[in-house]
Amino acid sequence: MANRFEVLKHSGYLLLAKLFVRLASVPFLIYVATTLGPSMFGVFAFVLATVEMVSSLGDFGLSRYGTRVMVREEKDHARFAGILLSMQLATSLLLAGLGVAVILLISPESPKLQVLLLGLVAVILSAFTYTTETIFTATSRFSMSALLTVAGRVIYLAAGFTVLGLGLSVVAVMWVFVGSIAIESLIRMVYTATRVTGFSFSFTWDEVKHVARGTLPFAVTGIASLVYFRADTIILGIVRGDLDVGIYGAAYSFFSFFMWLPIVLCRAMLPNLTARFRDNPEEAESTSWYWYRAMGVAGVAIAFTMTVLARPIIGTLMPDTYSDSIIVLQILMWSIPTLMMVSVGFNSLTVCDREKTGANTSVITAALIVALDIALIPHFGPRGAAVAMVITTALWEFAIHLLLAKHVLAPRHGLFSVFSMPVLGGGCMAIVALAVSGYGPFATLTAGLAAYGAVVMMLRFVERR
Repeated sequence: MANRFEVLKHSGYLLLAKLFVRLASVPFLIYVATTLGPSMFGVFAFVLATVEMVSSLGDFGLSRYGTRVMVREEKDHARFAGILLSMQLATSLLLAGLGVAVILLISPESPKLQVLLLGLVAVILSAFTYTTETIFTATSRFSMSALLTVAGRVIYLAAGFTVLGLGLSVVAVMWVFVGSIAIESLIRMVYTATRVTGFSFSFTWDEVKHVARGTLPFAVTGIASLVYFRADTIILGIVRGDLDVGIYGAAYSFFSFFMWLPIVLCRAMLPNLTARFRDNPEEAESTSWYWYRAMGVAGVAIAFTMTVLARPIIGTLMPDTYSDSIIVLQILMWSIPTLMMVSVGFNSLTVCDREKTGANTSVITAALIVALDIALIPHFGPRGAAVAMVITTALWEFAIHLLLAKHVLAPRHGLFSVFSMPVLGGGCMAIVALAVSGYGPFATLTAGLAAYGAVVMMLRFVERR
């Protein structure tokens, strides 16, 4: 059975792929932002957020549920793959149809109208991506998943830079986005059908209903999570307009790179943890605890690093019109530590069949962030959206920890053992950073991280003793 370090090996392919995708996307998004300007970049960011949210609604929790089922039941994958693909397509087509009706009702002006319609095409194509990604994850084909992810993004970025260099509009950029998804989806489907498993559609309606019932908790969690992550952009666009969406979207482009780290790791962990919990629950608990606390420790270091570097990075790479994005990014980054812990916590709840309890917290958290966004965004704009995310993420993590303490973690893994390293280390890091802040950002960063690392290692040594 794979140990915790084999999780790193398996996740390495996906992690490198996502790192490449995010790193390569940053200069492209900067180029889009500087070429189109804040308002038109706001249109682009708004539509991408809408596509992401609607695509996740179309997934309906099938990806996580499907992964668990295919790992536990190693036979008749073709039949289950057929169910997955059929349900993904059905929900995506339904949501795309509803999207068209809403667009016709509100009648947005050009070019937002064309960009939104193209976004709905991307929603339909996402059904193929979600289905094949579920199959790749369940069968541990992480290298192929990584390769196809990178290939799709390379096509998108190469064509995107070309159309922007030719002076074409945001509509052309969206055409490129949809085209790259179509090509990647086609390659994924061909490879899956010829090398992994076929798609059998000889299933019954009762089987479909059984899968739908099983996916419900995952669907609730997925929908709530997407509302949590992207409702701010949608509300900003409605309440404040495209300019503020552009400011927020610029900061979010950097923030989302770090947001992907725990998501990729957890996706790679899920098949191994599911099998391990079935065979050795104590070992599964140990691995869950290890990564749960490690995410908190690493998250504080990441948040501090980007807080210090946000000003020189955005000030150097983006025009002065995006100066307000600096403070937005600095605020957003402090949701990363608890967000990373939440991701691992959800994974642990999933493998021990406690996803329903996790779904309840997701719904409450999503409702809370929407309420805070509605309260804060009209007065504080993008900064209010960032503050809302930090507050709700902290509350979300506290709720997840209570569930883990009840259902997963051993009694010795209490609140103090979880948060002692990041809180005490973070406090010392802040004191040292403030003391040397007059010597520039890189001296502040170096001294702060050194102090943080020293405290964490000392606490780890004391713990082992």
